[in-house]
Amino acid sequence: MSRINKNAINALPKILKRLSNQESLNLEYLSQEYDAPISTLRDNINKHLVKSFSDNISFLKSTNSWLSNKDFLSETMLTAEEIVTISILENSSSQYGKEFEKNSKLLFNRFKRRASLQIYKKTNFEKITRKDDIKFALIKNAITFKHKLKCEYRNKLRIIYPLKIVMFDGFWYALIYQEDEKQVKTFHLKSIENIKNTNEKFELNIEDLNIKLDSAINAYFKDKKSKIIELFVHRKIVQYFERCPLSKNQIILSSEDENYKIMQISVTDYMEIIPTIQQFLPFIKVCSPKDLEEKILQHIDDYGESDLSHYF
Repeated sequence: MSRINKNAINALPKILKRLSNQESLNLEYLSQEYDAPISTLRDNINKHLVKSFSDNISFLKSTNSWLSNKDFLSETMLTAEEIVTISILENSSSQYGKEFEKNSKLLFNRFKRRASLQIYKKTNFEKITRKDDIKFALIKNAITFKHKLKCEYRNKLRIIYPLKIVMFDGFWYALIYQEDEKQVKTFHLKSIENIKNTNEKFELNIEDLNIKLDSAINAYFKDKKSKIIELFVHRKIVQYFERCPLSKNQIILSSEDENYKIMQISVTDYMEIIPTIQQFLPFIKVCSPKDLEEKILQHIDDYGESDLSHYF
């Protein structure tokens, strides 16, 4: 029976994520990093990780390392923590008798099948590396304790108040208040560099911001007064918005034209809605405001006038 200790168990989900990120993991280094005995760590990795992903994880004797050539975690609805938990429970079920072990394995296998790509297709999300995990931790800690951060973003030094970590369209962003410009912005989290905690406290009331953020459509969200947009949506695609609303403030109404419905939605910036309108042309038309319609028409004109022949 393989030896188990707390450090080895706690390390397993982290190791699984790193393998899925296609890192090559040396056994001795892992043992030092996670303060777990080599033999114990090796036994647990083989039992709970390699066994679960035998087609994806391999061991290279020459470097004493595990490695994978693909992002296998994206092919399941389960998290690394859930996979490890299921494996540990499944492997310990035998101590309660053969009948219990049999029933447990049936239950776990059913759960794993339901969470696999045989039934579900997982939405693509931005890949997070170990370097990004450090950024997440620094920003999350600053949000918790309301500490200002120094960082570089788009090759410029910034002093920011981190407010929230949010995901838009599968990408991670930090919602921040920028001190010099005195406004709320969304920074692509992976693009924030050289983060340092100043340990200086900040005070900022974000109650109104949270209400606006709750209805945000994408990363073009701004902390300013919202505008009401009215769109004609063709019956061919209106079910898409009925089943999956763009925002909590979205309202769909009947219109005099049986082929169209009217969708009302509030945005803080036109770019919150422009990508959706352009995606579904010609089945979406702008009712109001007029300047939004003019922006869409200008984009169409710009596209028609673009000369890309020198690229081919």
